[in-house]
Amino acid sequence: MPRELGAPRPLGWSEPGRTTLEIKTGGWRTRRPMYVEATAPCRAACPAGEAVARWIELARRGELAAAWALIREANPFPAIMGRVCAHPCESACNRRQHDGGVAINALERFVGDWGLRHGARALPDLPRPGRVAVVGGGPAGLACAHALSRRGYRVRLYEAEAALGGLLRYGIPEYRLPRAVLEREIELGIGPGVEVLTGQRLGANLAWETVAGHDAVFLATGASLPLGLGVPGEQAQGIGNGLGFLRDLACGTRPTLGRRLVVVGGGSTAMDVARSARRLGVPSVSVVALEGREEMPALPEEVSQALAEGVEIRNGLGVARFVEGGGRVTGAAVVPAQLERGGDGTIRPLFRPGPSEVMAADSVLLAIGQRTDLAALPPPLRGARGLIAAGKDGATPTVPIFAGGDAASAERTVTHAVAAGMRAARRIDAVLSGGAPAAPAALPGVRALPAHVVAFAEINLDYFPRALRAGRPERPAPGRVGSFAEVVEGFSAVTAREEGARCFTCGHCVDCDNCLIYCPDMAVSRRDEGGYRLSTDHCKGCGLCAQECPRGALQMVSER
Repeated sequence: MPRELGAPRPLGWSEPGRTTLEIKTGGWRTRRPMYVEATAPCRAACPAGEAVARWIELARRGELAAAWALIREANPFPAIMGRVCAHPCESACNRRQHDGGVAINALERFVGDWGLRHGARALPDLPRPGRVAVVGGGPAGLACAHALSRRGYRVRLYEAEAALGGLLRYGIPEYRLPRAVLEREIELGIGPGVEVLTGQRLGANLAWETVAGHDAVFLATGASLPLGLGVPGEQAQGIGNGLGFLRDLACGTRPTLGRRLVVVGGGSTAMDVARSARRLGVPSVSVVALEGREEMPALPEEVSQALAEGVEIRNGLGVARFVEGGGRVTGAAVVPAQLERGGDGTIRPLFRPGPSEVMAADSVLLAIGQRTDLAALPPPLRGARGLIAAGKDGATPTVPIFAGGDAASAERTVTHAVAAGMRAARRIDAVLSGGAPAAPAALPGVRALPAHVVAFAEINLDYFPRALRAGRPERPAPGRVGSFAEVVEGFSAVTAREEGARCFTCGHCVDCDNCLIYCPDMAVSRRDEGGYRLSTDHCKGCGLCAQECPRGALQMVSER
């Protein structure tokens, strides 16, 4: 916020009635300052490209409605993402090199939860010609349907299951994503321009010809076929797949697992399976992961929460075979192993010499990934590595067919899926409207530099005293194992404001007035619409304004 300078402002001249403005020092200048809108590293790391620094700035000003709206331009589900996103933005945060990265994910949840209570559906643009079929009601399909309906297109959303949500509903337990949050955010995201048809499975009761009859199609059918280990004994009773287990749980079925469960895998799904089993009362749950503890694809907080809930995690082991008795699994024979990644990105165990061990088990659940079912698609859409052939913008070799999410990418996080849906919607809009989407309007007097990612060295730390990162409160582990109530709690308004104040707001001017205050030539003045104006008559290019800018929103450029 602009600070009040008081009246009269010091004029920087010792003689009464005269000011330094009498001296036009602009002719001395060989370089000049330039206000810029650069890219914060958090935004560069966000798969959805959220304008993180800007929405945090709005939130800390108390403008939560504006913050919520700004997030939803890139991601229509901030309350969901504030709970399940892997938040690569925090790993890229410049503040990590100072005193700890900003808790962006928790702040997104704070803003998203505000939207659950106070938000409303955005009004769509004027109706446009064009009907679009979206196949798949998971995060990619929901995001695409949301963006297209906001642009005024009629969307028909086909979902194979009985309800929308895909992996969000059928693959993430309620203790991480409460159903009430999911339902409300879908309600806010899917407007009246979207016709939802559930129980429609492509290749079963939904024909390709029906889908292809639309003016454009977005395929977001996910990856539903579980991978196996391919080791002896894998067909024994009692061995299943983790996502199937989570789906049964989401549908109200409580599978019988016995007293000893072995979960194979090191990712978030493996953690969800193991922790859900503990909540069902399984006393012994062990996770077997090829990766070392620090290399597991599951988030560190998921691993620590699982350990606190009594899950045993065995790292650096691979399953060589399953032991069975009477056709039912009784154990998993494990040996030292490590993960090996092939040139095509596939992963496999590399067994190492060492002692083998049989881990006793009444049940085994595999959580080692899924592949895409391409059987119902025309051959030109079947790409390499078992994925739908599609570019970054979702375009396939068969226009106007588009695809995204797990069905078309090996980057299988919820945020990547949402980003793919939003990108495809922009591309579909361009194809149907015959024009490229309009670029965002630049701020007055500010040069947009989207390719410039603000480095830590550009931050003036003198303006950012050290302050500890706020931790996310959790319910105590002994009490949470007995229920599926949400484990991680949200920030209070006070904590959110304090944490938001830690953000450097890299590369974005916040009207802090430092440039105006420190300019020795009084060459800087405020614009009525916000931001600043430079007087070329008086700026001599000393660079003091850029030096004192806290956040890299001013750069010195040559006059030549």
